[in-house]
Order: sequence, then structure tokens, then C-alpha cells
Amino acid sequence: MKKSLAVLLLAISPLTHAATFAERLAAAKEVEKQPEAAAYFKDKMYPAISQSMLSAMRRCSAMPNANVDDFAVVADIAASGKFVNVDYAPRTNTAACFAGALATLPVPSPAKQGAPALPMVIEMSVKR
Repeated sequence: MKKSLAVLLLAISPLTHAATFAERLAAAKEVEKQPEAAAYFKDKMYPAISQSMLSAMRRCSAMPNANVDDFAVVADIAASGKFVNVDYAPRTNTAACFAGALATLPVPSPAKQGAPALPMVIEMSVKR
């Protein structure tokens, strides 16, 4: 899978340079449709961070004045296994808290060193 994911990353490299949040969101959604990327997210990334994401969301939604609007976080996953270029919308305190927590989580490397970063999106629906 690593070799095919590396080829996918090279193919989507122009998408990782999208400028606006909306462009990054659209690019990440396109990447997530690819079988190799979908397998990485399902089998490696989400299992590695699901409990930490849940804890972060609980903490962020319990803050005083926590906003309960849905939000999205876009990021790139570097070959080092770090979330980089993390951004979120809308600009609420809950989304900022979650995006900040996500940026600190290590994930399995999606590709070999030197490969382009893998765009991803997490869309959150806040329930109280």
C-alpha cells in the first residue's frame, strides 16, 4: 500500500497547494475518495487517533461558551506523521480548540519521507 499511496500523493500534489479553506476542503474530499487514501484513513489514521479526538472534542465542547455549530478542520499529514497546515471553519472557539488538539496528535506516516503531504478533512457535528 505504501508504494501506491506514494504514487497517489505525487498525483495529488497540485491539490495540496490550494489557497482558500474551501479549495483545501474540496481537495481533501477528492483525495479521500481514492482507495489508497481511504484505506489509510480507515485502517491507520483514525484508529491511531480516535480516542484522542474523542477526548479533545469532549474537552472542547465542555468549555464555557462552547459553540455548538458544525465545523470542519482541514490539514495535511506530512510524511513524518504530523498534522501540518491545520485550519478550520467556521472560526469558533470549539473549532479552534479541536483544531489545536488535532495538530498535536501523531499519526502513522502516510508515505515515505520526501513525499508530498496528504490532505485530509474532519467534519464535526457537535451534539449536546
